[in-house]
Amino acid sequence: MHGDEGVARKRRPHRSRRVILIALASVLTLSLIGGGVTLYVLGADNPALFEGKVSEVESRFADGYPQGEIILTGSSFFERWSSSDEDLAPLDTINVGIGSTKIGDQAAYVDRLVTPFHPRAVVVYAGSNDISGLPFFSKQGDDVAARVISYLDDLHQTLPEARLYYVAITEAPIRVGVRAQIQLANGLLAEYAKSTDFLTFIDTSPELLTPEEEIDATLFGSDNLHFNTLGYEKFSQAIRPILIEDLR
Repeated sequence: MHGDEGVARKRRPHRSRRVILIALASVLTLSLIGGGVTLYVLGADNPALFEGKVSEVESRFADGYPQGEIILTGSSFFERWSSSDEDLAPLDTINVGIGSTKIGDQAAYVDRLVTPFHPRAVVVYAGSNDISGLPFFSKQGDDVAARVISYLDDLHQTLPEARLYYVAITEAPIRVGVRAQIQLANGLLAEYAKSTDFLTFIDTSPELLTPEEEIDATLFGSDNLHFNTLGYEKFSQAIRPILIEDLR
């Protein structure tokens, strides 16, 4: 009896350490929300975290939403694309990207971020934060593709006259460990787009990868996740010709 109790006592600290490590790995991360550094819980979608940013977007159009233009919606790769107006000219575009959002967050706010514009086209960059590479919470590529497809289908049902474009998830240096999952999601979404008459998949990899099809670290900033100026030039070069050809 005493021997068993001794074993139990030895095992408890090991389990406790494991629980603590899991908690530390899963609870907190830093994200730029509302212009400040905010701590937020990782894992499941949490649209309430982005209420302030969505309200900021709405306040930009307090005098009315422009109608029939091209909406860019998604996460930080769009939000940080400050030159999108110039890069996509002469097309009239409106960028409503919100950093750190997952596909579920985007879906939760589609009626406030996209549909009020009654756009003629919607360009989507979403799903990147779902394949984050973070332990315990990074989703599998096929799961993310299914979530994105559900979002795009719903968007098509709501805006049947709008042309939809999905921009491939970027393969960034910080996410090299989940590169295969990113490629899986992109491949499934590209195949899905071919099966529809309303969706175009925009493959950015020819512009963003090296000739050897490796991740080009020179296109990214110090966080190894977001583009630098050269990265956005390449990003634009992948997207602009397709939109110009279809929508000009």
